[in-house]
This record gives sequence, C-alpha cells and structure tokens, in this order.
Amino acid sequence: MLSWFKKKKPETTQQQQEEKDESDFVEDDTQVVTNEDKELEEKGFDPIAQVQEQDKENEGIADPDKLEYVGYHDISGDEILQLVLNFKNYPNDEEIRHVEGYEKGGRICADKKVVSKARSVGKEMVKQIGKKILSGSLNLTKVSFPIRVMIPKTALETAVHGTSIFPLYITKATMTPDFLERFKLVITATLSSFFWTNTFLKPLNPILGETLQASYNDGTQVYCEQIMHHPPVSYFLVYGPNKKYKYYGYYLVEGRAGLNSVTIINKGKRSIEFTDGQKIDFDFPNELYSGTFFGQLRQESINKITFQDKANGLQCIIDIGKVKKKTSDFFQADITCKGQKVSQVYGTYIGFINFDNVRYWDYRYVIPFKIKMDKQPLESDHKNRSDLQSLKAGDIPMAQTNKEILENLQRNDRKLRESYEKQKKSKK
Repeated sequence: MLSWFKKKKPETTQQQQEEKDESDFVEDDTQVVTNEDKELEEKGFDPIAQVQEQDKENEGIADPDKLEYVGYHDISGDEILQLVLNFKNYPNDEEIRHVEGYEKGGRICADKKVVSKARSVGKEMVKQIGKKILSGSLNLTKVSFPIRVMIPKTALETAVHGTSIFPLYITKATMTPDFLERFKLVITATLSSFFWTNTFLKPLNPILGETLQASYNDGTQVYCEQIMHHPPVSYFLVYGPNKKYKYYGYYLVEGRAGLNSVTIINKGKRSIEFTDGQKIDFDFPNELYSGTFFGQLRQESINKITFQDKANGLQCIIDIGKVKKKTSDFFQADITCKGQKVSQVYGTYIGFINFDNVRYWDYRYVIPFKIKMDKQPLESDHKNRSDLQSLKAGDIPMAQTNKEILENLQRNDRKLRESYEKQKKSKK
C-alpha cells in the first residue's frame, strides 16, 4: 500500500461512512494505478491542493437540452433503409483524427465547466472519504457522489447508447450471407461507437429493477434492466428490424481512482446473433480518464477487446494503443479463420476504421441515429425517477434530496434481503 495515503484522517460523515463500509477494499494485485500516478506519489503530490474552490452547489454540470442527441439522425425508417442500401466504403485519403484528439492519444474534454465542476466535486469527495479513494483500491461504484456532478440520464441509457450506429452497420450485416463481412461490420459498429459513447459526464447509478424501453425509427427495439445492485449489473436486449438480429449482454462496471486518474473496468460480455445462426461474442475495453485534478482532462479506451465467432472459426483480438509510433487511440489486429489470417483491421476510434486498406468508418461522414424512449413505458422506467426529473428541471437541492431517499430505500431493501437469507440458512 502506498504510504502517502496514510497521512491524513478523512473527514467522513455518517452517510459516507455507511457507503464506505459497503465498499470493501480490493486486494493490492487488482489495483489500478497508472505510471503517472506512481510518479506523482513519489513526489508527494497532493491532488486536493491543485483544485480551486469554485464549485456552485446549486448548479448542474451540463445543460440538459444539450444531452438529447443533438445532431443525430432523426429520419424515417424508409430513409434509414436507403442509407443502408446505398452504403459504400469511404475515401481512404488520410489517417484522420478528431480535432479533440489529444497529442498523446485519446480525446480531451473541451468543456471547461465540466472540468471545473468535476474537479471541485472530486476534491470534496477526497476530503470527506479520505485519500484512500485515490489509491486504486476502492470501487467507486459503491460511493455516493453528489448529484450536481451527474447528468439527468441513468447508466441504462448510456449503456444502450452504443447501439446508435447499429441501424446502419448491423442492418447492413443482415443483408449479406458472408460470415467474414458480417464479422467486419460488427467490429466496425462496436469500435466506431466509442466516438459518441465515451463521455466525461457521469450518469446516475441505476436502481435495482429499473428498466428502459426504447426504439429506433427503423423498428429496432431496445430493452434494458438493472438486475443487480452490488455488483451493479445492467442487462440489455436489442432486436433489429423484423428481428433480423439479436444483440444482448450485460455491463458489469467498476471504477478506480488514482492520484490524477480514474479507470473504468467493464467485465461485461455481449453477443450478436443472426437469423441463420451466426453468433459473434465480444467483450468491452476499459476506459482511462487522466488529468482528473490537474493537466489536460482526457479519456482513452484501453486494453484488449476480443471478437469471436466460434462456429465459423473467426477471431480478432484488438489490443488498443499498441501501434508503433502512433497515439494511444490507434489499433491494428488480424482477423483469423481457424488460425489463418484472412483480414486486418487498422484505425483509431476517434477517426477511421479500415479493413485491408478499405475504409468502413470515417467520423466525418457517419452520423449516429437518435434513440427514442418509449412514451408509455413500465412504471419502473428510468425516466420516472424523482431525482432524475428534479435534476433535469435544474432543481439541484431537490434532486439531491430525492437521490438520498432512493439510496436509503435501496439500503433498506438490501438489509431485508440479507435478513431473509439468514433466516433461510438458520432453518436448514
């Protein structure tokens, strides 16, 4: 354990002590601490001293109107179908990266308000819970954050946001009998989604039993439910138009903070099945947020993501950030069929994706599609949460009060379940 974290006794309130007690520290070999964090620790770096007191407690972190998929395609199902039918590969003219790409890799946060708010709340959390929170050993999903640093969306909505490009690429995949071509289109739809889904804004943690129902204008149906509280597991199920494909799986997310970073670890799994039986299994990369207290706040997708079609012998293991002389957002990997190379993918998740020098995705040309939340959902729907509604209305004090009420209800429900399980065991 790093000795720096033993210097100061935390100023912990009763509520945060309850949250901390729920959050067991993990073993040292699973800690997530970057090399930069280690160097800062050796220098005696104090992250709290880097942040100025400038947070406005009654002000949210983002304008709710700007969170409603501004600029996304909101066109009819017939128009979407024409885009799919007319889809062609894009000009392979340059190795383009988005203008917000960081010089060393990943994407910067260009919104100064978001940076200021996040750092100020981070400072507050360190003061209240203690510097142990920055050791990489505390699971941040079990820590209660102030609602003013969150957005009026729950993690269920941000989880299914990754399907916003499916009406183009996955629908296109249903139109070809070529298993390898489908494999490429699934990889494209997955990696290109990072460009839109990776965000610096924290969603609300879903409540156990919370649900989401949504659709796209092409007939794609989207469902999601929070099926576990600790660890937090979000299950999703998506049916393409006329059920030509099924996409399903779950998110299992942990968050760990270092001195100047936060790492999001996603242990979830997912699959896509097509009507002729082809099934492609794949997982998730991790996300690294650097510059959380000082320097340039930026985000990177890191580590490996594996795609596998066991029945047809197809596999692609993409280790992001391992391309020589390229920034950390670049990737390059072979697609193999029964051990033999049949194609190669190359690109960056903030710019373009090529297969064998043929461009399948270019951020300059591809626009995601707007997801529509059902207007008559179940009572358990995420949009019915009182804290989300207050936050969206800009009433931060009421949103915080409602959030605490919901959290207390969850704690009480958990205690009742634990009590019941103990009673069952005692009767055996």
